[in-house]
Amino acid sequence: MKKAVVIGEILVEIMADRTDQSFLEAGSFQGPYPSGAPAIFIDQLAKMKVPSAILSGVGEDDFGTLCLNRLKEDGVDTSLVKRVREKATGVAFVRYNSDGSRNFIYHIDNAACGTTTRADLASLNYESIGTFHIMGSSIFNREMYEVHRQVLRDLPKECTISFDPNVRPEILQKDPLLSELMQEFFGRSALVFITEEELEFLTSADSLKESLEICFDKGIETVVLKRGEEGASLYTRDKEFHQPPLKVEAVDPTGAGDTFAGAFLGAWLKEWPLENCLKAANAAGASAVSKRGPMEGTISLDKIEEALRPGF
Repeated sequence: MKKAVVIGEILVEIMADRTDQSFLEAGSFQGPYPSGAPAIFIDQLAKMKVPSAILSGVGEDDFGTLCLNRLKEDGVDTSLVKRVREKATGVAFVRYNSDGSRNFIYHIDNAACGTTTRADLASLNYESIGTFHIMGSSIFNREMYEVHRQVLRDLPKECTISFDPNVRPEILQKDPLLSELMQEFFGRSALVFITEEELEFLTSADSLKESLEICFDKGIETVVLKRGEEGASLYTRDKEFHQPPLKVEAVDPTGAGDTFAGAFLGAWLKEWPLENCLKAANAAGASAVSKRGPMEGTISLDKIEEALRPGF
């Protein structure tokens, strides 16, 4: 199997200790936890025993070492991650609200992961790449957009493109044009992981049915709809599956969607039946929300296969 590659932020996450804790006053926080949407995704994909790599940057600091150690331990190829002496490893602060929402403060652009440029693509062996996954959260500046665009131009035509918009208001508010640029990636993808809100945002459609028709007309083959506490759904032109959520105690939702997508893509690349791909993703998502820390709930292929057995 050829390698799956993602480009984007590797960072640590510092998490508020209690619900409704403010960023405007001193409080207790937990961390650092290895994080970054593409890093969580590729970590889970590697645990599915799919050859996996990430292109990014981390500082020559303990946070960077922490993240690289975790990724390597879980089987991710980190040879495309540069250590940047002049910049610190990225950091995200997150607080949780009683209504279930979260607020983030990111230090990405001015961190090591924000130094990725088209020049770094010289280290890519395009012929070894079978799947290229794009995270919308990683399009956090114009150069990162151009980096992804360049990869799309240079990839072999048979390479599979998967896309998770992962829209973050905190990032889009910095540069509204970035949301328009994501349309290009949306239209190039064979497989899309998306929420209903993101689907509406990217298609400007009035109904789910209309949104799905727009996706299929663009050439998207499979739409995986992430429904959070309501589970997940999968749509192709002639099939649909709906999977209820697994019942677990929700501890921390951060990273659950990225873990879900990594597990689904891993099963999909192994050519599992679509319904089983969705079940695998749900099992991984359930594991993710049951652990505190965005990468702490990634799950092994063996445990996912066990979860799919009757009686789970």
